[in-house]
Amino acid sequence: MILILMRHGEAEPQTETMANRDRELTKKGRRQARRTAAMLGHFMKERPVRIFTSPYVRCRQTAAILAEGCFAEGLHLADELLQNDFDLVAAHLLKEGEPAALVSHHPFLQNYLVQAGGAAIKFEPASIAVVNYDLEAKKGKLLAYFTPALKNIRREKK
Repeated sequence: MILILMRHGEAEPQTETMANRDRELTKKGRRQARRTAAMLGHFMKERPVRIFTSPYVRCRQTAAILAEGCFAEGLHLADELLQNDFDLVAAHLLKEGEPAALVSHHPFLQNYLVQAGGAAIKFEPASIAVVNYDLEAKKGKLLAYFTPALKNIRREKK
């Protein structure tokens, strides 16, 4: 299955009057999310993707932009994405053969990628990692990593 891990875009800073869960994307964060969502849409070639998102506002906004940029089969809130246990996330949210996107927060996504794809990457805001993940074997391989700063996508010549 294809597993997509996406970090939310740049968010407003946390203040004493605003709870962390209520922080919204900045204009830059929206641009970042649109850019990488478009890259993923091109990469996935209109293949339907189920999108799961952390309930935090900035993640929900990022997931909505992702849904516009690729063919979204659905957008689902998932409290599971607020913790580090990838095995729990996989057991509750992932189904064989069905591409799934998990929109969450940096420390969790970094841990998910280590467990699911054997790769260690510090997720930049609005970045996306794509993993070819075997649910039964509980391991996978990193296929692609997109950041808003990426300018050109080049395919290898065969």
